[in-house]
Amino acid sequence: MTKTTKRQEHKAVKIKLDPRKLKLAKPLDKVRPKARFGIRGKIMISFLALVFISLGIISALAVRSIYEVGHRARVNSFSMGEEVVRTSIAALEDLGRVFIQRRAVYVANEMKLFMELQPSLDVSTLKDNKDLRDIAVQLVGQTGYTMVYDKSYVVIFHVEPKMVGVNLHSQVGEPSKYLSIVERSLFGESSGYYDWTDENNQTRSKFMSCVPVEGTDLIVAASTYIDEFSAPAEAAQRNIASAVAATSKYIDDQMQQAQLTFMVVIFCVLVVAGVVIFLLSRAITGPIQALAKGAEVIGSGELDYSIEAKTGDEIEDLAERFNIMAAALKESYTNLEKKVEDRTKKERERVEQLRTINEVSRKISSIVDLDELISNVSDTLRQTFHYYNVNIFLMDPESNRLTLKSLYLGGQKGVIPVTVPLEVDQESIVGWVARIGEPLCVNDVSKEPRYRAIEALGDTKSELAVAIKLGDKVFGVLDIESAKHHAFGEADIFTAQTLADQLAVAIENARLYGETREMAVMEERNRMAREIHDTLAQGFTGIILQLEAAEQAFSDSPPEAERHLNQASNLARKSLAEARRSVWNLRPKALEQANLADALKQEVSKFSEQNDVNATCVLNGDRQDLSPDVETGLLRICQESLNNVRKYAKATNVEVSLAFDTSTVTLTISDDGAGFEQETRGKGGKKRRGFGLISMQERARGLGGTFEVQSEKGAGTVVRVTVPIS
Repeated sequence: MTKTTKRQEHKAVKIKLDPRKLKLAKPLDKVRPKARFGIRGKIMISFLALVFISLGIISALAVRSIYEVGHRARVNSFSMGEEVVRTSIAALEDLGRVFIQRRAVYVANEMKLFMELQPSLDVSTLKDNKDLRDIAVQLVGQTGYTMVYDKSYVVIFHVEPKMVGVNLHSQVGEPSKYLSIVERSLFGESSGYYDWTDENNQTRSKFMSCVPVEGTDLIVAASTYIDEFSAPAEAAQRNIASAVAATSKYIDDQMQQAQLTFMVVIFCVLVVAGVVIFLLSRAITGPIQALAKGAEVIGSGELDYSIEAKTGDEIEDLAERFNIMAAALKESYTNLEKKVEDRTKKERERVEQLRTINEVSRKISSIVDLDELISNVSDTLRQTFHYYNVNIFLMDPESNRLTLKSLYLGGQKGVIPVTVPLEVDQESIVGWVARIGEPLCVNDVSKEPRYRAIEALGDTKSELAVAIKLGDKVFGVLDIESAKHHAFGEADIFTAQTLADQLAVAIENARLYGETREMAVMEERNRMAREIHDTLAQGFTGIILQLEAAEQAFSDSPPEAERHLNQASNLARKSLAEARRSVWNLRPKALEQANLADALKQEVSKFSEQNDVNATCVLNGDRQDLSPDVETGLLRICQESLNNVRKYAKATNVEVSLAFDTSTVTLTISDDGAGFEQETRGKGGKKRRGFGLISMQERARGLGGTFEVQSEKGAGTVVRVTVPIS
C-alpha cells in the first residue's frame, strides 16, 4: 500500500468525524425575528377593552398557568437537549474507540505485510527504515499517533524522535493504567483508558489499543484523547444550552411584565372581562402548550416532529428555533446511523466468513473422502460469497504437476479425475502461487501480466489464489475468480488462506489415515501368523508325535497305543479351539481360568507328563498384576520354547522361571538338551532364524521388552524374555 493511499484513507476518516457535520443547519443568532405584534401590545389592548371588566381572580390564574407552561417548556427543553447530547457523546466515543482499535490493527497488518515482502530486512535496523516508519507512525484522530515497541518495552518507532529507543518501564511518572495496558499487550490485543496531562496542563482521558504484529516481537499502540470524538456533540450541547437559557430568560422577563400589568389593572377589571381574558389566555397559552408538547415529542426521539405556532410573535420564533435544533440533531443522528450501518455490514461479512470457516472445519472432521471434501469446500465458497468461479488444484505426487480437482462455474460444477494432470503455466497466477507458496490477489486481471485468459471464463475481472500447504510443503492451489473488479480484500485473503490451510491438514490426514490402515492390516496378518505358529503348529506337531508313538506301540502294547491316540485326539480338539480363539483374538483358555504363574505351572506339568521329561516351574519375587497382553505374550513364548524342546532338544531336564522385579518381569526357559547354532545360513549365504524364534522375538518387541537366546551345540539352550510392567 502506498503512502498516498494511506493519507487518503486517513483523510476520509477525518471527514467522517468532522464536527461541522453536527452543527446546526442554521445558526440561531441568524434567525430573523418574525414578531409583528408582541405580547405586551396584546395585553395593553386587552386592558383598554376590559375597562369595565373585573378579572382579578381569573387574571391571577392565567398568570399562574402561563408561568407553569413556561416552566415546563424550559425543563423539557433542557432535559431533551441533555438526553440527546448524552446519547450522541456515548455513540461518538464508542465510534472513537472502534476507530482507534481499527487503526492499531490496520498498522499492525501493514507492518506484517511489509515485513513479509521484505524477508531480508534485519530486525536490528528496523528503526532506520524510513518506509517502515511511515507505516508505523500514523495520525490517530486530531492529536494522537501510533507507535511501535517490542516485547522488552523498547520504543522502535515514535512520532517524537527522542522517544525512539526509550524503555517504557524506565519513564518516571507514567500512569499505572498506561503501563498495565502495555504489559497486557505481551499476551495479545489489549486496550483501555488512562489519564494524561495535555499541553495546556489539563488532565484528560486517553484511550489506547495495542495489537501485536503477527510473526514478530513488535507491538503497535494507537492512542488519542477520547474527547476529540465527542467534541462535536459537546459543541451542540453548548448551543442547545445557550438557546434554552435565552428562551428561559425571555419567558421570565415576559412573565414579570405580565404580572405587574395584571396587578395594576386588576382593580379596574369587571365581570365582563372574564370572557375576554379567557380568550386572551387561550391565545397566549395555546402556542406555548404546543411548544411544550413539541419539546416532549422531540425529547422522546421523534426528530421529524415540527412545532406549529403561527402567532406572529416571539413564541413563533422560539418554535422555529426548536425546529431548527431538531433538524440539526436529526442530521447528526442520521450520520451516526450510517456509520453504524456501514460498520455492521462489515461485521456481518466477517461473521459470514467465520461461519464458512467453521462449516468447512466441521466437514473436514466429518468427511473422510478427500474428493467429496474438496467438492463441498468449492460449493460452500461459491454459494456463500457468490463467486464467479472456484477452482481447487492439487499436486500429483507422481508427475509433480497440478491437477484440477474441482471446478465450480456459475453454479455448474465439473470434477476432473486426479489422474489427469493439466498443463499449468508456471508463470501464470496459479503456477506462480504453487511455485512460490505465497498468496496472490489480483483485483483487475486486465492489468496483471500473469493472468491467463480462458474463453470459457470470459467474465473474470478479479482473481485470488492461495497455496494449499502445510509447513513448506505445497499440496495445491485454491483459486477464486470474481466477475467484479476489486472484489477481494484482506478479509477475503484471510478466509481463503484459512480454508487452504484446513484443506492442507485434511490432505495430510488422509495420507496418514491410509498409512495407518496399511500398518493395521500388516499387524493383523503378523498376529495371525504368530497365533497359527504358536497354537496350531504346536498342536499339529504334538498330534504327529503322538500318532508316531501310537504306531510304534500298536503291535507291542495296544493299551499304550490307545493312550497315544487319545492324546492325539485331545490335542486336535484343543488345536481347533485355539484356531477359533485366534480368529476372534481371544485370550488363551489357560489364562481365562488362572493367572500367568498358574498357567505356566500347568503347561510345564502337561509337558512333563506327555514327554517323560523332568520339568519344573519356579516363581521368584513378589507376584504383580500384569496386563492381559503381557500375560498372553509370555504364555505363548513359553509354549513355543517348550515345543522347540520337544522337537529338537532331546533334553532330560527343563526349568521354567518367572521372576518379578519392581518394574520388569522376566521369563526364562532353560534345558540341558543338544543345543544349536544360533544363526544358520540359507541360500545366498544370508543368516536366518527359524520362524519360531522370529515369532518369539516379535512378541517380546511388541510388548516393549527384550528377547535373548543362549545356545551351543551339546550345551543346552536358555531363552530369556524381559518385559516392563506397565
